Amino acid sequence: MDRTEHVHIISAGEKIAIAYPAMFRELPGISRTVVFTDSIVHDGSSDPVTYKHRFTVRNAVMTVQQISASLSIPFVQVMIYPPAYVSVRSALAKIRREYPDARYTFDLSGGSKELCLALFAFAPWLGGEVYAAFDEKIARRVPLPDRAISSLFANPNHQKILAILLNKREMKKEANKGAVPTASTVPTLWVPRQYVYKQLWSTYVPSRTKKPKPGNPPKPVVQYKKGRKPAPELSHQTFSGFIGTLRDAGLIDEENVPGNRKEKTYRITEAGEIAFRFFSDPATSSLVKSMLESS
Repeated sequence: MDRTEHVHIISAGEKIAIAYPAMFRELPGISRTVVFTDSIVHDGSSDPVTYKHRFTVRNAVMTVQQISASLSIPFVQVMIYPPAYVSVRSALAKIRREYPDARYTFDLSGGSKELCLALFAFAPWLGGEVYAAFDEKIARRVPLPDRAISSLFANPNHQKILAILLNKREMKKEANKGAVPTASTVPTLWVPRQYVYKQLWSTYVPSRTKKPKPGNPPKPVVQYKKGRKPAPELSHQTFSGFIGTLRDAGLIDEENVPGNRKEKTYRITEAGEIAFRFFSDPATSSLVKSMLESS
């Protein structure tokens, strides 16, 4: 089986002939195109508006087929009959059996509500990436939670890091509110590593506490500045572990500081913000609660 197979699934709508070639800028590796079409599109109608819509959708599907042929990309049209949920489930299961190792992407910018909802519901089962135009001119990716993401939030430090990044972003936006966007006034969403570390340090919660070995003298009591509470030391190695987990889950982005390869900066991703707002516990910290209430 070719592990580079990339199946792109489209819900048929009036503008898919415009959206399809545009998607190649975002998804240049598409190797197979499947258009899911509501069966009713091929029915006649005495209503002029309905007839025109169905005619336009059929022509759009034909244009996508022609574009695929010009690019030597195999094209398949799948007819979806009511109930859409069952029909889509059967069709996707068949495709999954034929291409078990493929990458799956979905463009759900067109089609009926029932068709789009069914495709959206089954996309995570294929590990699919979903795109939709909504009210915008171009399709953008819709973040889908990984099944394991919610378990990451059992560690309160992960929640706090996301809250720190989200809070810093909102602070920068507020500081530049009303300003004419220029290269100097557009707020950067990247936050230095040292800033995130210092912010987490004061409220760090260890996942496990090491017991002192018998015979070892107790560690000296550290004097903290006013407003800082005593807490077990947060090592940079432990902090890097938190960052790596969030980065690998797609919840934050990491980048080197220009001109300094040793310094890192971070920003929360759209998926990270959605996961934070869905899975964080407001009892974790006052900052987490504040950011959740700001949504």
